[in-house]
Amino acid sequence: MVAVPDDGRDMVAADHVEDRISVDDKPTFDPVDVISEIEDAAKIYVPDETDEFIPARTNSYVPFLVLSTFWVVAGCGVSSMYYFKPYSNTLTSYAVQLLSWGWRTFRFFACSFSLNPGPWNAKEHALIVVAYRGSCYAAYGLGPLSALELYYDRKLSPGWGILFLLTTQMIGYGFAGIFRDILVRPPKIYYPGVLPNFAQVFSYVAITTFIWQWLPGFIFPLLSSIPLLCYFAHGQWKGYVLGSGYYGFGMLDISLDWNSSTFWQPLYTPLWANASQIGGALVACWLTYPILYFTNTLNAPSYPPMSSGTFDDTGAKYNITPILTPQYTLDQTAVNEYSMPRWSISYAMAIFWGFACSTSALVYAGLWYGKDSYVAIVEAWKSRRDDYNDPYLKLMSRTARVPHWWYLTLLAACFALSLGCVYGAEIGLPWWGFVIICVVSAICTFPNVGMAYLSEILAGGLFPGNPDAFGFYMKIPEKEMFWAQVYGTLLGLFVNYGVMRLIIDHIGAATLLGKNESNSWLAMKTRNYYSLSVLWGILGPKMSLSEGSDYSWVYWEFLLGPALVTLVYMVHRFRPNWELATRCNPVVIMYGATLFPVNQTTNLMISGALSVFFMGYMLRYRPVWFRKYNYLLGVGLDCGSQITQTIMMFAINLPYLSMPFWWGNDERGNLDRCFPPADLPPNALNLKSNV
Repeated sequence: MVAVPDDGRDMVAADHVEDRISVDDKPTFDPVDVISEIEDAAKIYVPDETDEFIPARTNSYVPFLVLSTFWVVAGCGVSSMYYFKPYSNTLTSYAVQLLSWGWRTFRFFACSFSLNPGPWNAKEHALIVVAYRGSCYAAYGLGPLSALELYYDRKLSPGWGILFLLTTQMIGYGFAGIFRDILVRPPKIYYPGVLPNFAQVFSYVAITTFIWQWLPGFIFPLLSSIPLLCYFAHGQWKGYVLGSGYYGFGMLDISLDWNSSTFWQPLYTPLWANASQIGGALVACWLTYPILYFTNTLNAPSYPPMSSGTFDDTGAKYNITPILTPQYTLDQTAVNEYSMPRWSISYAMAIFWGFACSTSALVYAGLWYGKDSYVAIVEAWKSRRDDYNDPYLKLMSRTARVPHWWYLTLLAACFALSLGCVYGAEIGLPWWGFVIICVVSAICTFPNVGMAYLSEILAGGLFPGNPDAFGFYMKIPEKEMFWAQVYGTLLGLFVNYGVMRLIIDHIGAATLLGKNESNSWLAMKTRNYYSLSVLWGILGPKMSLSEGSDYSWVYWEFLLGPALVTLVYMVHRFRPNWELATRCNPVVIMYGATLFPVNQTTNLMISGALSVFFMGYMLRYRPVWFRKYNYLLGVGLDCGSQITQTIMMFAINLPYLSMPFWWGNDERGNLDRCFPPADLPPNALNLKSNV
């Protein structure tokens, strides 16, 4: 669980005992059975009792404000800084969960000072984690905001920049709150990613991981990527392209860095989901992309094999400046004289999979969950949301709920601010276009997987050339949840913007774009947003995917995705015992393929193996061990790893310290010692072109 209260429940008056939920209403669970139902994991790790008389906050807001502010600033700062690195890390809520519990009392030698005037309880502790979860990841708007400055040399003022981040974050939160009766409260809606927060952190694992992570993270970077195939190839360029996890397809690449190994969350995500998405990634990266690359499809060897960058006809980095007018619109004559933008075959295929995932997700939601969604919407509209026969809903029904008008007010305010930002910052989006985008966002709240590509092509066609689940399980009253999430999100936006300014101003665009070689800095996510802005914004789908274009075949995936889902559904209707919805889910498979080449392929092999071992073998053949230790192990690994990254950030990265070069830390920048051979095709693996 999150924490054990300091005898807080003993203070509850005996007169209120009869008001608690009866024993018959509590879920029963046999600890020797294998977890077979989606509710089982929650029954194990989530307390099935609550006390409405234990508040989610004390009479003083000091503990919540001090600890949540500290962790939001620290964690959001770390996430924002790693946004501009070649790999992603964040101080997870698991680490915050552990440390915030221990920091409720400050000690200095023999003296101690407590922030809490009363007992420290689990709900108050969880509320700090809730505030942190609202901002622990870099804001989604950080990508387009940084791409606008790094690639288009257009810098928004601090006011417009922060307003842009605010509106993009809070509109999504408003939609999530409105649909909470459909997406959070029904017992069939299960979020495995939040369950580990309720298991006490496995301290020994965290300490061991904390020590180990200094090796791949700083002392011995080779451990982050061991490209076995590249070593076996003895300098052959095909082995280099196939084996390198940093620059190639990552075949047989092993990573001993937990930050890479946890990419698929192998200790939390059900095996059927990971099998589908990892399978999709393997088919894409280890089969489809190599075949297309070595058969010279679309002149593939002239470009990096795994890159989301934008290139010209010669394979060099695309210079966007000559094709733009002073108003940042497309100059068609300049494009004809210079070059049409080009992309690597892997990136073109990722867009292909993305379209398929978007359309198939809509069809999948309609075929499998259309009736359930309709019933949920009707029941929510009729205020029958508390009728589910679920113990957690019965417990939560004793607390006041957040009225829907709170979320509607939040949406209305963000809508008005967004329009002001669009026109004030001269973004070039008409008001009716913003309305369409909001409607699409609301629709895509239900089939959340892979919807980005559908919204991007819609926006490009129209304008060419131009956390509730955690609090539900912890039974935190909804109003406290609302304010904690809003506070954490708002505070995090200022940290996001401040860190972005610090990095761009002090590290410099040349280093972030790869012009100056650096092992520590490379804005890969910003590069992806830039390529998408060229594809959908500058050119638009009518030009970039039109008939006669090298990429016109991408449109076929609009038919292929729904066709695959329909085929699986028809087979499922006649052979339900085959369980194709879980064993062969086309949406999840294609979603896994969309994640590369935006991410490095160092995580494919080891993360998949860990998923099979823990969520397959240990769950099936060692269920008792799985129940007792699996989630504790995962929390310990995450916690130890992220604490290491946090210390490393402030003690090493900010002071610009570096590890002395040695065999395990190559001075030429080839951290995996998979050196590019001399007989590579022109521009194929030029590291600077890889940006």
